[in-house]
Amino acid sequence: MAAKDAKVDGKGDSKTAKAADKATDKPADKAAAKADPPPASSSPMAELKRSNEKLDKILQKNRPDWSPEAELQRSEVRKLVGSFLDYGELAKRALARHWEGLAVKQREEFVNTLRELVERSYLKQVHGNANYNIKYDKEIKQDGEATVTGMLNTMARGKKVKIALEYKMLWRGDHWVVYDVVTDEQSMLENYRAEFNKIINKEGFDALMKRMKKKLNEKDEKEE
Repeated sequence: MAAKDAKVDGKGDSKTAKAADKATDKPADKAAAKADPPPASSSPMAELKRSNEKLDKILQKNRPDWSPEAELQRSEVRKLVGSFLDYGELAKRALARHWEGLAVKQREEFVNTLRELVERSYLKQVHGNANYNIKYDKEIKQDGEATVTGMLNTMARGKKVKIALEYKMLWRGDHWVVYDVVTDEQSMLENYRAEFNKIINKEGFDALMKRMKKKLNEKDEKEE
């Protein structure tokens, strides 16, 4: 999930995001914040590692795009990625104060659209190259939140590349979920927050949705 790819119009400003809406760095779901703490034996790093390994196994199977097997594969990928990426949490934090003013239908549409954008960015950045591996470094847990750090070793234009990874996670009842990924100190959440805030303040929420959907359509056309 590439923070560098986390843009709708290419003009995100993470510095602006850090200065504004700092309150949204707290869990957006108050109920989650008050939930029972994770057991001491739980390991966000171990859960993340297992999820990424399962995803690798699914993606290693080459299926023709037109085949029923390919559609099943895409369904499995969406289900697995959705099990450890909390799109709802990311959406709330990214929209910050604008979230409360949205109707239920608007929230659902926004989360679903954001899900597709984030999913594609994550698969492209982390799992898009056959010659890659993730070396997990350490995990830090505090109450119901955690940070897992690691290094993505991959290839770009024929050269070896190392990308520092930092996963921001929350405890959700019985497992750990990711709500932000920082790649080489670039936060996906902060980039989205700055960009979304800028567009909504200037043009409104509907304009933001149009831009997000246009971005998805552009990617669909390139893939065809």
